[in-house]
Amino acid sequence: MAWRIKERLRSQLARERGAIARDWGGRASVVLLYPNAYRVGMGNLAVHSVYAALNASDSIACERAFLPDRLAMHEHMASRTPVLSMESQRPLRDFDVIAITASFENDYLNIIPMLSMSRIPHRRADRTDDHPLIIAGGAAPTLNPLPLSAIADVVFAGEFEAAASDMMRIIESRAPKGEAAAALSKIQGAVTGEGSGAVKRMHAEDIDSFKTQTVIHSRDAEFGDMHLIEVQRGCPRGCRFCATPVIYGPTRMRSAASVMAMFEEGLAHRKRMGLVGADILSHPDFETIARAMLGRDATFSPSSVRVDAIDDGKASLLHEAGHRSIALGIEAGSERLRRTLGKGLADARILEAVSTLARSGIAKQKLYFMIGLPDEGDDDVAAIARLAALVRDEIRRAAPRTHRTTAVDITVTPFVPKPGTPFAQRKFAGEQALKRKVKQLRRALAKESGIVMRTDSAVDAAIESLIAMGDSTTVEFLEEANRLGSARAALRAD
Repeated sequence: MAWRIKERLRSQLARERGAIARDWGGRASVVLLYPNAYRVGMGNLAVHSVYAALNASDSIACERAFLPDRLAMHEHMASRTPVLSMESQRPLRDFDVIAITASFENDYLNIIPMLSMSRIPHRRADRTDDHPLIIAGGAAPTLNPLPLSAIADVVFAGEFEAAASDMMRIIESRAPKGEAAAALSKIQGAVTGEGSGAVKRMHAEDIDSFKTQTVIHSRDAEFGDMHLIEVQRGCPRGCRFCATPVIYGPTRMRSAASVMAMFEEGLAHRKRMGLVGADILSHPDFETIARAMLGRDATFSPSSVRVDAIDDGKASLLHEAGHRSIALGIEAGSERLRRTLGKGLADARILEAVSTLARSGIAKQKLYFMIGLPDEGDDDVAAIARLAALVRDEIRRAAPRTHRTTAVDITVTPFVPKPGTPFAQRKFAGEQALKRKVKQLRRALAKESGIVMRTDSAVDAAIESLIAMGDSTTVEFLEEANRLGSARAALRAD
């Protein structure tokens, strides 16, 4: 059965454009492990940028590994086949270094099973010099490195590019595992052992000095129909719930020239560009970049649209790029609660933006809200329904007759406190309170036609909260989840 697994990986590799398969002779071997499915991992720019940077060195052979999908997992378990890399179909244990990049805390639940399948002890203290050196990094470990500190030999908090030269020099040396770990621990942002987590994160000063874009194109990936381009890092908005400023540091905008250089490279592969950043429409050269892309018969899709950045010109450009729907982060239903969040949007400004988009022909609008927020009352929850109804009515009023829609989609997500944010010490609302609020909101929306609501799981949010605010003992929860085969069951037992 192992041959089927290898053949599936080879088939996946054959559908890609841009992967690098190198002979290991004389090179340090690194497997970049993303603890989720291929589709999710290959839609993450961190995988592309780290993969490209490591393979830029002729002394390193970097490959990728992902969580097997359900069918493949059944075959792995039945045949006792370890997790294999994409490029050479080798087991994780054969590599010199396992570099874990994780963007979301709930993906930590997949790390122990992947290491266990590969016959690698998941606890750092239980591994020997014969095992690969394990380094962990990414958005979630940057926010809080402690939950992985009992697993990885070194957890790095900060942007990879800021420490890439030092890290790669150590990896290239192929020093014994203990020496390499000791050298890595001296890099700013590194956490080894079960420390306090007080760490100074490193951030790249000049993001124009390197490229962050899709390097492996695959239709099987999330956003696989796009060429992704990072346009900015950080966010100047300062919302009190948001972890973006903690993870990515000061706001940095790429120059239009830098963005367009990546656009030119991407044009050979895709006609649609995914512009990545927290506040794309506020980029000082957004309209110049957008018009240049449209002028080359290409389209673009921003990863985020801020309500207070929308005007007639930008709405027109979005429509010209093919957008007929847009997602807006409103966060809270009431003006009072939005002020508490540091997102001081008045209802009137939201409706103005909705109207502007609708007039341009973007009549399908998705609204994102949170529940379980600090200082939230029942009136604030009810205000979500009222605002959604106002948005629906505004779209119907403002949209051209040929573009009118009868539905507004709202997505309601539980608030999860994150380390380093102003709301870090605020308590997670709890499953029962969240379920009650969702029930209240559903009752309020039952009176309104043309509004569709989706909710994220309160249980998954509780798991995320436990991991996000955890310390080195979080490994015990991850172990219990692995033992029981269910994070939800582990949460109940915690």
